Amino acid sequence: MSMGTYDAEEFERREKMISSVETESDDRRIDFEGRVEYTGDDSIEELLSRLKELREERD
Repeated sequence: MSMGTYDAEEFERREKMISSVETESDDRRIDFEGRVEYTGDDSIEELLSRLKELREERD
């Protein structure tokens, strides 16, 4: 192969490397620390219910 020649197989190999994501990583955070202030009109019960829904969707 000479310089400048298009190599479709090499392109596909590199594209797969770039687009692949390792999902077995231990970097997922499940515990968070901090403070949240909410000044909306929803009740605490509604907010806690929504938080529970989000957690269930994640699992």
